[in-house]
Amino acid sequence: MITKRLFALSITFVLLTSAMFARGSQNRTGSAATAVTSGITFTVSLNEDIAAVDPGLAWDFTTNPVINQITEGLVTLDENSNIVPQLAKSWRQVDDLTYVYEVRDDIVFSDGTPMTMDDVIFSLKRVQDPDGGTYFSWLYEDVESFTQTAPWQLTIKLRNPSATFKYYPTTAGGRIISKAYFERHAADFGTASGGIIATGPFVYQSWTSGQEVVLKRNTNYWNKTVAAANIIDTLVFKIIPEDTTRVIAMRDGSVDFTINPPLDMIDQLAADPNLTLTSVDTYSLTYLAFNTQRAPFDDANVRKAVYHALNLPEFQRNIVKTAGSAGTVLPFGTALYGDNAAQWRSYLSAAPSYAYDLNKAREYLAQSAYPNGFSCSVIINSASLSNSRALFLQNALAPLNINVEIQRLSNEEQSTYQAGGVFDADGKRDYDMIFAGWEADYPDINANIEILYHSSQVGENGYNAAAYSKPEVDSLIEAQRVTVDPARRFEIQKQLMDIIVNDVPYIIFDYPTKQSVLNRRYTGVAISAAWLWMLPMQNVRRAN
Repeated sequence: MITKRLFALSITFVLLTSAMFARGSQNRTGSAATAVTSGITFTVSLNEDIAAVDPGLAWDFTTNPVINQITEGLVTLDENSNIVPQLAKSWRQVDDLTYVYEVRDDIVFSDGTPMTMDDVIFSLKRVQDPDGGTYFSWLYEDVESFTQTAPWQLTIKLRNPSATFKYYPTTAGGRIISKAYFERHAADFGTASGGIIATGPFVYQSWTSGQEVVLKRNTNYWNKTVAAANIIDTLVFKIIPEDTTRVIAMRDGSVDFTINPPLDMIDQLAADPNLTLTSVDTYSLTYLAFNTQRAPFDDANVRKAVYHALNLPEFQRNIVKTAGSAGTVLPFGTALYGDNAAQWRSYLSAAPSYAYDLNKAREYLAQSAYPNGFSCSVIINSASLSNSRALFLQNALAPLNINVEIQRLSNEEQSTYQAGGVFDADGKRDYDMIFAGWEADYPDINANIEILYHSSQVGENGYNAAAYSKPEVDSLIEAQRVTVDPARRFEIQKQLMDIIVNDVPYIIFDYPTKQSVLNRRYTGVAISAAWLWMLPMQNVRRAN
């Protein structure tokens, strides 16, 4: 069974972070030796406030970069999206239902107290509890037991096989916290006053809502090699919502690092000789979702007509540029191909392409109940790129006599519609089309297809923005999720793709890249596809 998400994770495409005012780095003229001894203040920008200093609530693009510095899990992802040990020395999958983690026996929390197996099991069970106040209980709803099977060994038993469970402990839902501290602070854990005790290279110091979060170097950090090389004494996350202000702060040196700067200002950041811009493929996609449960988009011929009317390569070249790679009929980009990269490329070469062809578009519209066109609307958020997409759609459909009204909403309002928060009098999602996006929670295509296509995600708090529902698709999604044999699983996924590619509930516009900008005074940190769960600021080094 698939649990609907409890948290409205908004994927806008002015997404995340960027800048500040307070002077970021100290000791600029000091020697490298002095910097390592005394430490520096390193400043990162966020475009909005965090949700909490609690990994159980870290399911957004501003909270996670902070939580990643304070907390750790038994395993994590590396920059290539591989699962690697962290608080565990090793892990293995014994059979389809059994996962064993050999936990390190030398871990201490930031307050100096030893981490025990009680802390490990408590942390995971807290997340599993649907009434535990976290956003991640869905990760562990199929877990039968968390058991200590040796002095420093954890065994997790599942009720059913899972092709994706191995990734779940790498997310914020797998982070280990101090049980004793949580119990002492049950009423205010994760708040500005209550804070958190965990095992990461930095410790929580303060949170001034709407302004900044301040972390300090963890002097009790268990990994002594990493601790000795960490040049950051104070890590400041400055909250600045305004795009231009963030960019100015990055360029004048007030901010040392930022993630996802405004896309329309990328060129000036890339041209700045004092900054290093990094761009990577991610687990993201941007889509146009048709409301398949409401006319006229309940007609597949209409959806195909729209697809053929869009010159997406031209839009990619002229508007998206380096902010993303061109979309395809697949609801996932190359960062999620995994071991099946060659097979997915082969699939694409043979799949329908829905290439720009106005004659084809007119043919499909003629086969529908609306041969002479119709009027409809599309919802977008406040991002400038979203507005460009909507204007492109509006102009492209005009030759078919399809008149598109653009409904511009705030990011929060658009997110509410995307997550099934607004329904019409018939109990259906109250829009015709919506531009939105998604970023997978873990490096497997199931993290996209289950959310975007399963019927359980159609209703409230569901992210099936196309309101797409087909029993055969549900069955295939569930089958590939529990199939652990890679070859068999791929065959099921191909069957699934054949159906959804033909039905066109979504048009994938692009697979956004993510950018990070670092002051050239420093090296050692840049965004990766796994950035949401892994952004090691302790790796920052002076450039010279």
